[in-house]
Amino acid sequence: MRGSLLPPELLNATWSRLTSVERAALRRRIRRGSRIDRQHWERVRNAEQSYVRQLTEVADNISALINTFTPGDASHLDQLRETLDRYSFLLEPWARIVAERMVADVMTRDANAWFRTSQEIGTNLKAVVETTPLGGAMRKLVEDQVQLIRSLPLDAARRVQQFTNDFMLGGKRYDELVDLIRQTGPVTVNRATLIARTETAKAQSAVVQARAQHIGAEQYIWHTVRDTAVRLEHRKLEGSVQRWDDPPVAEANGERHHPGNFPNCRCYAEPLLPAVIA
Repeated sequence: MRGSLLPPELLNATWSRLTSVERAALRRRIRRGSRIDRQHWERVRNAEQSYVRQLTEVADNISALINTFTPGDASHLDQLRETLDRYSFLLEPWARIVAERMVADVMTRDANAWFRTSQEIGTNLKAVVETTPLGGAMRKLVEDQVQLIRSLPLDAARRVQQFTNDFMLGGKRYDELVDLIRQTGPVTVNRATLIARTETAKAQSAVVQARAQHIGAEQYIWHTVRDTAVRLEHRKLEGSVQRWDDPPVAEANGERHHPGNFPNCRCYAEPLLPAVIA
């Protein structure tokens, strides 16, 4: 049955009938022939680029609003807080649209990665992938994005207020206050970029995991982007086979997670498909 995708119970029954030579050959096929091309999963990860651009535009708007503030002026501070609070409120419908587009982009790229392998692993894969229950997880992802986007102007307002209070209590010189207020714009841009990268990676990881487990692919290969910025713990995981139900230790403090589920993590998972009988 070349190209057919076997359910776990049938796989186990078939495996028990194989000789040691046949099992070794099948293991090699699982590692080589039935593994999805890693380039497909790199394309899924690239969905972050548009999201970064859109969130940094929000950060630029926040910076422009802060630049109208006179450092050290309490009356201006109240007005700035009110303006940023209102901006956060007005952002919600836009944030929801942008978040839904990001999640949809990730889902489309992921589906395309699976569909490109249909000839190799079986024509029934497309139907199975399309029936993966993703609704609840995707709705939660969108709601999380809306709250994170809305938090950008609120966090900027809190930062300006904190430094202004320190100045008024004599804890900072005026020139220090001015410099810190000016840095709020770049700080917000950095945070927006971090949110976009981290949340896109989390969305990608969630979609890949859901679809992989739905077809019985319980394992994946951990891939890094193989550059000098990859953290040591993730470099050690490069090329290793992991299980979805047992996240590996991926941080120096012992924290466990799958690829893409940690701030600024650019790693991604390449699912290992159930055995394909030659």
